[in-house]
Amino acid sequence: MMRRAFTLIEIIITVAITGILSVGMFKAFEAITLRSEKAKILSVLSIDSQTALDQISILLYNRAPISVVGFNETDLRPYSPLSETVDKKIIEWYGLASESYLANNYSGFVDMNASSKPTLSSPNTDLAAVLATEQDKWGGSFALSDMVLIFSGSFDEGIRNDYNITASAVNTITLSGTLPDVIYEKYNLVDSAYAVTRKEDVSSCAKTSAYNNDTLLLFYNYRPWKNQSFCDGNVSVLATNVNAFRAQTINGTIRLAIDTNRTVRGGNPVRLSKQKVVF
Repeated sequence: MMRRAFTLIEIIITVAITGILSVGMFKAFEAITLRSEKAKILSVLSIDSQTALDQISILLYNRAPISVVGFNETDLRPYSPLSETVDKKIIEWYGLASESYLANNYSGFVDMNASSKPTLSSPNTDLAAVLATEQDKWGGSFALSDMVLIFSGSFDEGIRNDYNITASAVNTITLSGTLPDVIYEKYNLVDSAYAVTRKEDVSSCAKTSAYNNDTLLLFYNYRPWKNQSFCDGNVSVLATNVNAFRAQTINGTIRLAIDTNRTVRGGNPVRLSKQKVVF
């Protein structure tokens, strides 16, 4: 008995069903691919934003007391302390020079009984050794005049005045220029300021022209006490695809927040926000 051939209607129905199944499978495969791509991008954004927050928090941990300020590109010094309510685009602080010193080169304390302005008695402090370390850190042209001394005051609540220092004998620090009215027992040596902001918020700085607007930048190796701005220093990239960066003080801590955003195939955005508290 001969096998009956397929009719035209059966062929059409078969092709239609196959087409429908193919479209469904393609949509399912596309959805799986898109989810996989989003998961990969989300992972990258998470790692990048966390790394940036960690880097900022490490530098902030080694900050001079009450030196953190917030400002916008058009603001003029002196800048106001970082606030909980006022939104500023740029965060800046003074970095402690002691982060790179050996313990026997820098004590951070003044012998009040043995001190008399402009000379401070600071046992276990050797400015020649300090300068050698600074030159290894910043370059051979670094001088003591590039540093300033800031008194911490009581309980690190500090006096935000920058005092110049000059070379002196071992265990002493000589202040120059305007002298303080009051000497405190604890002090910090500061060798650089740091600033963090997005490129979009410092568009007038020529050093940032090579970066996209959503790049989060770190400025360093500049000295406001020498009338330098953040654009006079070095710049490096902390993170890309950053559509917002915020910093505010809450209950004596600094809260950092980074919002990242990246578009995947088809125009679908992937967004991620991360926060970190610095004490």
